[in-house]
Amino acid sequence: MIRVFGYGSLLSEGSARETVPGLERFRLVRVPGYRRIFNKVGVVFFSRHRADPASLEIASCSTEPAPGCEIICSAFDCPEADFEALYEREHRFRWIEVEAREADGSIRPGRICTRYSDEEYRLNKCITEAEYQRRVGQYYPGRLWRDDILPFPRYLRFCLQAAASQGPEVLDNFLDSSFLADGRTRLRHYLERCQPPLDWQSEIIDYGYGRRG
Repeated sequence: MIRVFGYGSLLSEGSARETVPGLERFRLVRVPGYRRIFNKVGVVFFSRHRADPASLEIASCSTEPAPGCEIICSAFDCPEADFEALYEREHRFRWIEVEAREADGSIRPGRICTRYSDEEYRLNKCITEAEYQRRVGQYYPGRLWRDDILPFPRYLRFCLQAAASQGPEVLDNFLDSSFLADGRTRLRHYLERCQPPLDWQSEIIDYGYGRRG
């Protein structure tokens, strides 16, 4: 089993099970020293959800080191046989090992996705230009990691619903430990001034990652 920590859509056990049907011990943990940041272009928004390449609302959520911050994450044990599908789902991220505090106070290591760079992604994940074109270029022509983009509304609604489903403390943590790509604006403040307001509570979103990512 591989211990995985989820901080965005993987806060939803249902979403996690779409990709990892054999997961075990879905629970909450705390990961200190990290924050969420909406600074990665979500290619899936173009390939499946008809996002507008000219829009700035194309960001999905990543993580990055942030002393003094703490994110509440899901944790689950992933069978090795299912991890390949999860790795594919999160292909444009860097996987790292971090330590998290379990509910009983114990500290245990696990894997989490964090920010990459366009250069590293091309070098380490897409060995040939043809592979990059298949995975990214045919859907989206620009840089993947940016500091000027905003959350994709449908994805953000799903993440907020996933966090809320785990209780008010998790939702508050999501709102206060998540930042826009500029690295300065908290998600809570962004939503307070969002026009039109993002009505994320009225409709249950089925984001539909599935096993293909």
